[in-house]
Amino acid sequence: MPLDTATLAARLGRLSTALASDMLKDQNLMERAGPVLTAMTPPEPGTSIAGPVLTIQFLPGRPELRERKGPPLNFEFIDTLQPHEVVVLAAGGSLKGAVLGDMIATRAAHLGCRGVLADGAVRDLDDLADVGLPVMAQGIAPMAAHATLVPVASRCPVRFGEVTVLPDDWVLADRNGTLFLPRALAELAIERHEETALKERFSRTLLEAGFRLTEVFPLPPALMPFLEAYRTDGSVPAADAVRKALAGA
Repeated sequence: MPLDTATLAARLGRLSTALASDMLKDQNLMERAGPVLTAMTPPEPGTSIAGPVLTIQFLPGRPELRERKGPPLNFEFIDTLQPHEVVVLAAGGSLKGAVLGDMIATRAAHLGCRGVLADGAVRDLDDLADVGLPVMAQGIAPMAAHATLVPVASRCPVRFGEVTVLPDDWVLADRNGTLFLPRALAELAIERHEETALKERFSRTLLEAGFRLTEVFPLPPALMPFLEAYRTDGSVPAADAVRKALAGA
């Protein structure tokens, strides 16, 4: 059964980008790996920022782009945010003005945002900490970006650092970097990690029973039938049965 968005985001958020990269080492990640950002307000210990993206594109300002009447478009874009999404602010690396402050963060948090990534600057760090929304960015600026950057589009492909982010991507971000993944790869990373973790728990159980590292880690194919029983009900085979399986391999 496919995972719902909340469950997938929570499970993905338990992986680091380094661990996810190991789980997906047979995939092409070079064009999916974004910049290393600074945690302005970090996520909970042991977790990463993870979820489907809400992209917002900023461009350098021009008088024609500022002729539009009404509230800034990024205010309207934030109002489209769905629970568990991660806001991805594509500001072209500009640090001349902040594309996120405490008011936008407060609205995003109220809507169920899982975090904000900014390829640019943010501000109001003390108030952002009070909001409690994880925020990672390239830098900090005291002034708002409206004098230098203009929001122009959302839920569109954007350039974030040196990578392209697509509107149906999922993101995983921590202090090691950022990964922008199709949902299928996010699910694959979780599946492989959980399978690897299960094997390691089983190997650890056998080590505690007195087996040598070379016998049970990494878990050899001869012991896979025992793993299935361990997966189902946590049962551990008798030592004699394990030795017989190893001897027959």
